[in-house]
Amino acid sequence: MNAQRPDPLPHQGPAPGPSPGEAPAPNPPPRLRPQSRHALAVLALILLALPYALGNDYLLLLFNIIALNALVVLGLNLLIGCAGQISLGHAAFYGLGAYLGAIAGSTWGWPLPAALLFALMLTGLIGWLLAVPTLRLEGHYLVMATLGFNIIVTIAINQLEPFTGGPSGLAGIAPLQAGGFLIDSDRRFYFFIWGLFLVLFAATLNLTDSRVGRALQAIHDNELAAGAMGVACHRYKVRVFVLSTLYAALAGFCYAHYVSFISPKTFDIFYSVQVVTMVVIGGMGNLWGGLVGAALITALPELLHRFEDLHVLIYGLILTGALVFVPRGLVPSGLALLRRLRDAAAATPATDAADAPGVAAAWAPPAIEPAPAAALPDSLGSPGTVLEPLLTIHNLSKHFGGLQAIHQVSMTVASGEMVALIGPNGAGKTTLLNIISGLIEPSAGRLRFRGTRLEGLRPHAIAALGIGRTFQAVQHFRHLNVLGNLLLGYHTRGRAGFLGCAWRSPAARREARRIAAQARAELRRVGLEGTAEHSVDQLSLVQQKVLEIARTLALEPALLLLDEPVAGLNPRESEQLMEWIGQLRAAGLGIVLVEHDMNMVMRYADRVVVLQHGAKIADGPPRLIQRDPKVIAAYLGTGAPGEVPLEP
Repeated sequence: MNAQRPDPLPHQGPAPGPSPGEAPAPNPPPRLRPQSRHALAVLALILLALPYALGNDYLLLLFNIIALNALVVLGLNLLIGCAGQISLGHAAFYGLGAYLGAIAGSTWGWPLPAALLFALMLTGLIGWLLAVPTLRLEGHYLVMATLGFNIIVTIAINQLEPFTGGPSGLAGIAPLQAGGFLIDSDRRFYFFIWGLFLVLFAATLNLTDSRVGRALQAIHDNELAAGAMGVACHRYKVRVFVLSTLYAALAGFCYAHYVSFISPKTFDIFYSVQVVTMVVIGGMGNLWGGLVGAALITALPELLHRFEDLHVLIYGLILTGALVFVPRGLVPSGLALLRRLRDAAAATPATDAADAPGVAAAWAPPAIEPAPAAALPDSLGSPGTVLEPLLTIHNLSKHFGGLQAIHQVSMTVASGEMVALIGPNGAGKTTLLNIISGLIEPSAGRLRFRGTRLEGLRPHAIAALGIGRTFQAVQHFRHLNVLGNLLLGYHTRGRAGFLGCAWRSPAARREARRIAAQARAELRRVGLEGTAEHSVDQLSLVQQKVLEIARTLALEPALLLLDEPVAGLNPRESEQLMEWIGQLRAAGLGIVLVEHDMNMVMRYADRVVVLQHGAKIADGPPRLIQRDPKVIAAYLGTGAPGEVPLEP
């Protein structure tokens, strides 16, 4: 870290790091299970004994700087590793915490608690103002915005000399106090800063193993599917960005009152790159890895001090080698190696491949009893009965420039009705589902769901209303296990926020236990019992599709949008899956089915809507659609005799 009391670590220089861009695939977030609690207890004991084993105050200073860096990295790892949003401006927020706290406390004479609150609130507000517009955009806009912001803050600190001291820096900052106890030595600050870090580290571990942590991971893995599961993606990205700025500001405040002197060069772009490097080297999304990365990158220049002429070269070679050979980070790669060695030691020649954990088994559809009318919402009525429309679409159109994707389509879907949406490739079927689910805004027309207008609503709001959807290609969150994927479907049924999840409030614990029990029961019900801790990639395709539908059903939708659910399955699996979907319809769900298997459409659909070139050309029962001249022409060509081959 560049930040230190006047030149205490003279060999600490800028660190190379990853180029701005897409965050690499994260590692599964750690969970505060017993092994994590034990590891945290061991770390606390080591840190408690360490000052008495160190030979001099210089090493204490080094460990204090590591703690400050680790605190910044802790918040940045939430932003980059969990949410997948890269920032190259956290040195600016680190500096804002330092300067705002120092000005309020030392220059204006405010009490330290008031100065800390002022620094955190103003830094958080600035972070929010930066994040709200930037995070609505896609691509690398956040990287560019935070990079520019860091440069602006550095210039401002240099120019606002009456307040900041300008290039000469700000001196005479009073030391911290805790309950009247003056923290005015390296040893005292050591116990204070590492105690603060351990508390926040435990809270952050809690956060990653919660509905909030799963939502952030889902945004990183697949923002499109996360929105369809009811996750307010923009809101979560803004909140985690602001939270990460508060971690940085808190570290900056502590740093300023520790070293008693701050200057602009401490908070330049090189430190921003350095802390990102700490996250990547240690392991993105792995909080333990962030701590290791902070310790390594902070201490490495000091370890290379004797090679003063070569330390920059050696430093660069070590970092480059780590990025090339352990791109997942040191801690995740090390844990993966240990798991492989353990599995190899436990394996025996007699082990049957079919008995190996994670091998997908055959799947059979669960039995779903039709719900009694009294148990259904008023809009559903008795199972299998077509009542008032759940969804009404009137003259819906969508244009992409000069391309007419959807043109004046009108249709309805009722409770307990399965409407098949068919048509040649490019007819606009998936586009229509995207409009209904809020992924695309219509150019014209009206959509009403249970009387509520859908135009202008975001995907998470539409999901919360009771519309669930699956995708043409199975969409899962690869860095959540099977249970984690299913739990995400319960997101809208939880209420615990960032604070409740981080501190494990009684309400948050009760909610987590209730939802976890429901999710495990659902896994048993849909035939995926025993797969809870497996990776989604270990499931067969039909099991992955079942998991996706089960996750969508966890939303408790009234309307289910299914985009080619049996694509890629063999005939037996297709039959089983459609049998289950038919049971869902019989239980009162309204279903819109996009499907190319005409035999399945003929057997299971109550009504068929046919699209061609974005326009509706037919709407009616399957048998009538099969013989409709316009449908025959669309599928077989103008003038073709016979009927659409709905059956083999």
